[in-house]
Amino acid sequence: MVHPTLPKGDVHTTPAPYPMSVPLPSIAEGEALTVADDGTKVRDLMHLGIISCTPDDSVGTVAKIMVDKEIHAVVVMDDQGQAVGVVSQTDMVLARQGRTPDQARSMLAREVMTPGCATCDADMLLSEAVSLLTARRMHRLVVTENGQPVGVLSMTDVVRKIIGE
Repeated sequence: MVHPTLPKGDVHTTPAPYPMSVPLPSIAEGEALTVADDGTKVRDLMHLGIISCTPDDSVGTVAKIMVDKEIHAVVVMDDQGQAVGVVSQTDMVLARQGRTPDQARSMLAREVMTPGCATCDADMLLSEAVSLLTARRMHRLVVTENGQPVGVLSMTDVVRKIIGE
């Protein structure tokens, strides 16, 4: 699957190396953080239920789901109810590059999604899930029970817990 890329003429004028920047580690080099454990489980914080689309839904349909549900990503589910990818806001921005709005809206979820899903079990300690998210520099995990997707845990959920919302 070819992932959308920026057009060849897209140039940035910010001098490199960027001020105060260091290269991000690859997923393989990611270093897990030790997060304080208060006994909270993923199931205590996750969003129950999956807001999803099919691989054949248009980007326009997926965008409407995101706006209507006030979320930043939609899980792509196949015919067997398995999560096969995620369409995030970033995927949509990349899909728009070099295309008209109508062209981007008519693309299919399968063409713009990030394939595969990072998952965790609902009974995993939240501290372990946060370590997984931070080590891999991810924003969300699909939560499973008995191998079936049942919810989503996002970094936004974790931040809300931290600030006591």
